[in-house]
Amino acid sequence: MKKDRIDYRNIRTLQELQYHRRLLSSRIDHQEIMVMYKLRCVWEFISPSNLFNMGCRAIASYSPSFSFLYRSVEFLKGFIKRRRVSD
Repeated sequence: MKKDRIDYRNIRTLQELQYHRRLLSSRIDHQEIMVMYKLRCVWEFISPSNLFNMGCRAIASYSPSFSFLYRSVEFLKGFIKRRRVSD
């Protein structure tokens, strides 16, 4: 085991990932760093609001009436955000 291993959990950007991949010596290390980076991206994206939004989009793709309701709500959310920014 390497004594001077980098803590891959702290990698935040794709540029850092590519830089550290060049420093690694083995293929297993390359795979490990890529898996850690992808898991970090997934865990940062998961939130109750994102999961709810993904579920609503999935339902809207199958139901025309729910699609109309979902698009209306999204339009109102965007409209309210634009009004807040302009005020």
